[in-house]
Formats: sequence, C-alpha cells, structure tokens
Amino acid sequence: LLPDQFIFKQNDQGDSAYLILSGSLNVERDGVVLGKMTEGEIFGELSLILGEKRQASIKAVVPCELIKISPVAFDELLLSSSLELHKAIRSIAEEIGKNEGYKLPLAHSELTELVKDAPNVVRALALQLHHRLSQMIFS
Repeated sequence: LLPDQFIFKQNDQGDSAYLILSGSLNVERDGVVLGKMTEGEIFGELSLILGEKRQASIKAVVPCELIKISPVAFDELLLSSSLELHKAIRSIAEEIGKNEGYKLPLAHSELTELVKDAPNVVRALALQLHHRLSQMIFS
C-alpha cells in the first residue's frame, strides 16, 4: 500500500481483516483522523465479527505491507481459542460497534487470564480490541 492510498473506506462492505507487517496507517471517520495504527496491529476485524459495514476509512501514511485475512481464516483463528475467549472478543467488538454508552464487558486482568493460552494472533487481537474500547470510554 502506498502513501495516501486507502485500503478501504468508511461504509464499504467488510470482506477481510488485515495484519500490518510494516508501515503506519491513519484511521479516519467522516474525513477526521481519529488515530494511527502500526506494525503488528490487526484492523478490519469488526466488520467480520459484527457483519457490519466499515466504521472508518483506513489510509496509508507511509508505504505499508499488509497480510489480508479472509473471513474463513479469521473465523478459524477465533475458533482456535476457548469458547469463553471467543465470547469475550465478540462482547468487546459489540461495545466498540455501539454509537455511545460504551462499557467494558470484562476487566483487563480478566482478559489477560483468558488469553494466556490463546494463539498469539488471537491474544493480540483480544488485547488490542480491549485497549481500543478502553480508549473510547476514557477519552
């Protein structure tokens, strides 16, 4: 992905998630930059988990290398974790998908315990979603 190129735009149909191998991307909603993502982060997962359109546009700041994660591969990743962790990830995603009145469905310490035996990608995804929701609540 080259600088100023969009990987997808707000309200697009979500057909995949992405893992950032290198580079950085801006998260924009209604043309306003809300944040930045860098190496190691996963994005686009909310559309796959919730079955909704993209909530934000994602635009490269510098050249980026990404891995595209298909819906089938994403589901297999989630199913490789415990049912309890799978439910926690879905609960966190549903809170992020709300327009207001966010609340944490579980404490960071509880999530840390749930992810301790999970595959690295699932652990990173769960903690990233929890962090994103925490920022939405406490900002």
